[in-house]
Amino acid sequence: MKKPIIIDGRKYLKLDDCHEVARNMTDVIFEDKKLAEKSHKILEQLQDKRMPIYGLTTQFGSQGHIFDNKLEAEDKMYRQSIKERQENLIKSFECGLGDIMPIDVIRATMLLRANCLARGRSGVRPEVIDMLVKFLNYHIHPIIYRYGSIGASGDLIPLSAIASVLFGFSEYALLGNEKKKTYDIFKKFGIKLISVESRDGLALMNGTSFMTAISSLAMHDLKILFPQLLCGIAITLESLCIYDDGYKPFVHLQKHHEGQKIVAGFVRDQWAGSSLIRTNNKKTLNREIGLQDYYSSRALAHGLGPFYENLQTATKWIEDEMNSVNDNPIFDDKSTIYHAANFMGYYITEAADIMKIDIAQASSWIHAILANLYNSRKSGGLPDNLVIEENTHHGFKSIQILSAALVVQNRKLAHSQQNFMIPTEGDNQDVNSLGTHAAIDFYEAVKNLERLTAIVFLSATQALEIRGIAKTSKVSQKVHALIRKYVAFLEEDRNMRVDIESVIELIRKEEFKF
Repeated sequence: MKKPIIIDGRKYLKLDDCHEVARNMTDVIFEDKKLAEKSHKILEQLQDKRMPIYGLTTQFGSQGHIFDNKLEAEDKMYRQSIKERQENLIKSFECGLGDIMPIDVIRATMLLRANCLARGRSGVRPEVIDMLVKFLNYHIHPIIYRYGSIGASGDLIPLSAIASVLFGFSEYALLGNEKKKTYDIFKKFGIKLISVESRDGLALMNGTSFMTAISSLAMHDLKILFPQLLCGIAITLESLCIYDDGYKPFVHLQKHHEGQKIVAGFVRDQWAGSSLIRTNNKKTLNREIGLQDYYSSRALAHGLGPFYENLQTATKWIEDEMNSVNDNPIFDDKSTIYHAANFMGYYITEAADIMKIDIAQASSWIHAILANLYNSRKSGGLPDNLVIEENTHHGFKSIQILSAALVVQNRKLAHSQQNFMIPTEGDNQDVNSLGTHAAIDFYEAVKNLERLTAIVFLSATQALEIRGIAKTSKVSQKVHALIRKYVAFLEEDRNMRVDIESVIELIRKEEFKF
């Protein structure tokens, strides 16, 4: 049995924790409720004192200057007014459109919202956090739609879908992947409906949990993919019989960039035992080949070194946001109220935008290398499109076109979302992060890079087999043996979709980490 993931208001969740809960359905335990209990007690005291608090005794957003007209009324009317305003907020904002988000994203979002509220700065009752944990452990998934968030005031519209199910306003939810009536789901598990109190609605909705969940899953996948991508490119370069000058330690010591040195060393290690990689030797110079390779072959470490370094930076930003208190207002232990902007998602936007640019760069690099591999004029003796019978078969010609389609999409996704910021909501939200847009593009770009990496492995394996597997590196021989368990040598044209999907599954299982 898998060890449950603990949230207690102190634990620092990692990408792997999010992955486990989101995709492997690992249980969650809300272990220590003291911080949440203390925070809720502080909020109750402030509420009892009729203290002016945004979103509690006021309206929301551009109407935040409108105070509760029951602020001076007797206690029952005052509390009822607060309750109605919170309920109306949830109902009003459950208006998302577009495709339903994947289950893993929905689960990761609930985990991160629970983790935020458990930190004891939001005033939310422990019962609300308990309900989020029940949803995760019983596989109850609110229906969250793709469009609605601009990443200011957090992910209001997507997160309202969670609040709406939690408080019983939404007629339908998903049990696993199956759409059912919320009432029937609650009845099945004996879940007792809880009502909205204090600022429960705003606290559930007013944060970055949706954009951060999407980014955390994309980053988890990218970190698994990156070393395998380098492996695939390395053996492709080997199949092109390139010179090794561009990967020797002396060259990269002159530049001082850590990522560049690491990528060069990694690629060089993949070639151990190969007789296909050339070393410049003026005494045996082949004048037809020349002294150096195309840029895509010899400059890989310079191009993908920054990618390696940005992976570390973006991971830290995403994990820090996963563990942040990201709503407004928040409260300290001395009952001080802070009306601020922790709901802004700019760190997520920045992380996603940077990684999308790096993915687009890597995608373009793959396209250039594959173009060399498929062209007999540039491949050093390999047949066009890596097919032996060129008169009757097309080989990898269609795969090159498919690759181009994926590369173009990743280039389009690489546009910085921050540049599209647009004022909205009565100009109260006059700047916004667009973090959710950036995160969704990042998520898609990783999937496309995964597909391109599978194509790289298939192409390299075909080319190396044509060259002669006995001449290849130890790593290439392992890759060849693994792929040939699932995919045959392309001797005659066939639909290669299943081949590509088979290799994608191997990548997801980290089978190409040698």
